[in-house]
Amino acid sequence: MRPHYADDQVTLYHGDCLEVLTELSEASVDAVVTDPPYGISFMGRQWDQPGKFGSQRGDGRPRGGHANSRGSHDAMAAGSYDLSPSAMRNFQQWCEQWATECLRVLKPGGHMVAFGGARTWHRLAAAVEDSGFEIRDSIAWLYGSGFPKSLDVSKAIDKTDPDSAGLWEGWGTALKPSFEPIVVARKPLSGTVAANVLEHRTGALNIDGCRVGDGSDSQGPRPAAEPSATRRYGDRGGVSLTATPGPRGGSPDGRWPTNVVLDEDQAAELDQQSGVLKSGANPTRRGSDKFRNAYGEFAGQTECVAHRGANEGGASRFFPVFRYEAKAPSSERPSADGVAHPTVKPLELMRWLVRLVTPPKGLVLDPFAGSGTTAEACVHEHMHCITVEREADYLPLILSRLTKPIEVGFDFTA
Repeated sequence: MRPHYADDQVTLYHGDCLEVLTELSEASVDAVVTDPPYGISFMGRQWDQPGKFGSQRGDGRPRGGHANSRGSHDAMAAGSYDLSPSAMRNFQQWCEQWATECLRVLKPGGHMVAFGGARTWHRLAAAVEDSGFEIRDSIAWLYGSGFPKSLDVSKAIDKTDPDSAGLWEGWGTALKPSFEPIVVARKPLSGTVAANVLEHRTGALNIDGCRVGDGSDSQGPRPAAEPSATRRYGDRGGVSLTATPGPRGGSPDGRWPTNVVLDEDQAAELDQQSGVLKSGANPTRRGSDKFRNAYGEFAGQTECVAHRGANEGGASRFFPVFRYEAKAPSSERPSADGVAHPTVKPLELMRWLVRLVTPPKGLVLDPFAGSGTTAEACVHEHMHCITVEREADYLPLILSRLTKPIEVGFDFTA
């Protein structure tokens, strides 16, 4: 199949991913990072209607209905879609079809991260697992700018029974959306993790590349860490906990990445509730060490060196924090001929996900390009990307991302 666009890093195909993926070679990509349709008829988009999956869908524009003053479809349409078991099974079967193709083109041990909707992600996760992936984790992307699509029950009752409407004042039908789950899955390994990584460069997560806090003002300074108590196994199976050089209890590069990521609003709210918290220094002696009275190679650590790096701040310092905006800034939300994509993810979040699951200079697949955020994230992270978009309306948005000047920073691995 001929690409719609190609450069040194990104190849874009125009077509249905179920057809395009069959053209890709088996075990040829390192990771899949994607934001597929959620099956909730988002903003009335036909490509997101669960009953339509597996059949010919519309052109990506909103379905018929009331428009606001700007000509856009009423967002309240997102609260009404086909919830029937048959429609949901149809959505799940469709997810399994494209996940099966992703599994085929991934190298052994390759990871896939896929966004899902709060109401339908269980179907996505089941489909991904049924296709042959191992579900490794889920990431919760928390944000503060969701809009509740709720029916005012009292007003609905007032139309037929005004006398009873007041009894239901303050009742609705939906919560405010404030999180999106991300399914983290892995293609089964070929042998052990170590053997798989050495042969295919896949199977592991880039922990150090995604640590929380790096000395920046936004995350707080990272103090120098103390020498570690590294476990060592002797010839006779003994375990030595003698202090050896290296960080213990945390890395100077930041905290271990979590499976919860926040936007700035959620981080500020969390800090307001937690107040200033202090991480104390290590005690000078570990009295609970069960090896403290042993000698030789079995000796335990009884004295702690210096301190562990006491610091203070809000609770959000333990989580990755990314900017989230109800409408991404113009630099992250391209528009062409009045067409804009309604579900653009923050670029920094996509960069973090790409970095987490892809080896250096690896090849990322995104079967649902949307406006091209994943592709742009790959450019920033010095990765290669194959991306697919079915809706012709969104192709100019992707091209506008890929053809604009992108500052990628210095490549220390070159």
